[in-house]
Amino acid sequence: MLKKFFASALLVSSLALAACANTGTSTSSSSAEQTEWERVEAAGVLKVATPGTLYPTSYYNDKNELVGYEIEMMNEIGKRLGVEIEYQEIGVAEAFTAVDSGKVDVAVNNFDTTPERLEKYNISTPYKYSVGGYIVREDGSSGMEAADLSDWEGKKAGGGAGTQYMKIAKKLGAEPVIYDNVTNDVYLRDVSTGRTDFIPNDYYTQVMAIKWVNANFPDIKVKMGTAKYNPTEQGIVMSKTDTSLKEKLDQVINDMKEDGTLLAISEKYYAGQDLTKAIEGAENLPVIDTSDVE
Repeated sequence: MLKKFFASALLVSSLALAACANTGTSTSSSSAEQTEWERVEAAGVLKVATPGTLYPTSYYNDKNELVGYEIEMMNEIGKRLGVEIEYQEIGVAEAFTAVDSGKVDVAVNNFDTTPERLEKYNISTPYKYSVGGYIVREDGSSGMEAADLSDWEGKKAGGGAGTQYMKIAKKLGAEPVIYDNVTNDVYLRDVSTGRTDFIPNDYYTQVMAIKWVNANFPDIKVKMGTAKYNPTEQGIVMSKTDTSLKEKLDQVINDMKEDGTLLAISEKYYAGQDLTKAIEGAENLPVIDTSDVE
């Protein structure tokens, strides 16, 4: 009788172990078969790399709240997709590495949609259109007025490593001065004092940065340069594992364009300007090819 009991117990134990093994295999297989969107949906969280230092798209307000054009857009996307948005404050160069490693699901930081980036990443439909601009010293001593950007050569350009704008500056013969994930006043003060000559970046973002610095740091004397260049489209950067997450984000962004939500966010953070569509005359601006710039 005792032998029968042990034999039965052993059989039950073996069956239980087999069941556990089968369950584990099934779970692992199921996990491996999940699409990017299914993985995010199951977790209930979309992890987003954002700088937290770029006014007016990702910055801290007077109440120490993370706000901005991209932040409010991502929060609305999270609501519509039914997932929580988890922000990780990461600089420009590290943002792509964070996407590569899976530390984050997506990255937003005014990233231009370029052929080089499209080779390695999925990028959402544009949520923002703009053109390149640059900030110079208020007294004109930066010496940069040429519409064809020919006077960038030999000038010192301040910016984050890996940005499209710093590649443009390098292509045009400027000397890159690289910063980590610092706030706008650091960049702007260095132009004002002559440590750098100019800051190439997104035009509309820089217009707002000038307004901000005038109000908060009147001793920093900078202004917008006159030339514009390289019409751009900005999208959300993500892994190229599959297209499922991109499809979800594209649909929500298009819905937000159609119902006016994205326009309202643009007007809120860019002083009434509509950045949800391309500007007129963009086709006549100079375009600098940076495909051969590392």
